[in-house]
Amino acid sequence: MRSSLALRAVHVFVRAPHYKSIPTASPNGTVINRDMLVHQFRDYYKCLQHSQLVDSIHLMGERSGTDSMKVADIAVQVNSTLLSVPLTGLEHRATEFRDTMQYIRSAGGPTSMGAQLMDNEGCRIHSGDVVRLPKGIAVGHGPRTNLTALEILKDLYEVRDTDDGAALFDVITLEQEGDAPPLGDYFGFAGDDILIAWKDEHGLLAVDQYQQSAGENMQVVYVEPGCHFFSFYGVDYTNEILVQRGFDRSMDSMAAAGLLPIPVNWSEFEKLGISMRSATLPVKFIEPGNSGSPLLSKAKKGRENRWQSRLIKG
Repeated sequence: MRSSLALRAVHVFVRAPHYKSIPTASPNGTVINRDMLVHQFRDYYKCLQHSQLVDSIHLMGERSGTDSMKVADIAVQVNSTLLSVPLTGLEHRATEFRDTMQYIRSAGGPTSMGAQLMDNEGCRIHSGDVVRLPKGIAVGHGPRTNLTALEILKDLYEVRDTDDGAALFDVITLEQEGDAPPLGDYFGFAGDDILIAWKDEHGLLAVDQYQQSAGENMQVVYVEPGCHFFSFYGVDYTNEILVQRGFDRSMDSMAAAGLLPIPVNWSEFEKLGISMRSATLPVKFIEPGNSGSPLLSKAKKGRENRWQSRLIKG
């Protein structure tokens, strides 16, 4: 079990859907129920609010376009540092990213973001390809993240013992197939020492590479391909994990490993190609925020008065 670091907290940022800009059908023609999507967002918000995964929740203002709900696209966080991602292909979201950063600052978070990834013209990286782990980060190398980004992250963060060369903080490269989704959508961390991975070619490949590179035998829980989940390596130990409702076998596997899966309706978001990971931006703060933003804070210890549903309608 991990103990809390002094004056550290995990804040989560989410953005409510803009009702009028929600399409009536997905790109493949599947009908989308706008009212149900809004209801699912409210339920997800309340699950996060009640969860032990986070200390505080920030509800950001609506913006047009479904991409704006993918709030995790803004940056890569390693330890307590936020790194801006290159805007190549994301130029239309520049104002949205600045808006999100303003919420983070107002909540008491980092006042600036590292520009090392943006400053290199050849760098290409997707925030979802970076997964935080107890002894480092795993980075997916494939259709969205290139070798230049990996080299920058290794130069910035990889730390090895000067005596035996053992990794004190490792940057592990996980090769991806061309059709693989972002690494964090199918490979993640939960509990104290558990890896979560889809049981398909992408998840099996990621776990195999990780085990060979890290040289440690973490427990692995395989879940059904396509199962959305939200969990991460944070500040405090928790066995909770949010899981898309309907994947009963996956939830049973998690429970058998000692996790506490919390079912969440996610069908309408899935139709839009929005994963649970991409819709949720966790940020480690050195100190809990106490001013400025629409901060919906709760005490992490104890469960009294933790549901504040009056702060979100529905």
